[in-house]
Amino acid sequence: MTDGADILTEAHDLITGPRQAEYSHPFDDYYKVRELFYTMTGVMLSVKQAVTFMICVKMARLSTNLENDTWKRDTVVDAAGYLGCLAMVHQRIEDNLNTRHGID
Repeated sequence: MTDGADILTEAHDLITGPRQAEYSHPFDDYYKVRELFYTMTGVMLSVKQAVTFMICVKMARLSTNLENDTWKRDTVVDAAGYLGCLAMVHQRIEDNLNTRHGID
């Protein structure tokens, strides 16, 4: 049985543990994603939009699961993880803006 917190804990462990060490900070990773997306489509996303696109993918899959009355735990964990990545990207951008403006 799940109380929901275990899903959040699993997502947290995924985005801050070995996976982050393997792929780097989400900002760096999704900066590359946006560059590849631009090369393929000619559309320049922001880094936040690149992460949000992945959230949309997970929401579409979750919607399909719910329509079929199925539960895919990994879809929910991944969605929570992408939301966490979005928060990490936002914080990196804020930190960089504050540093540039001499705000600590």
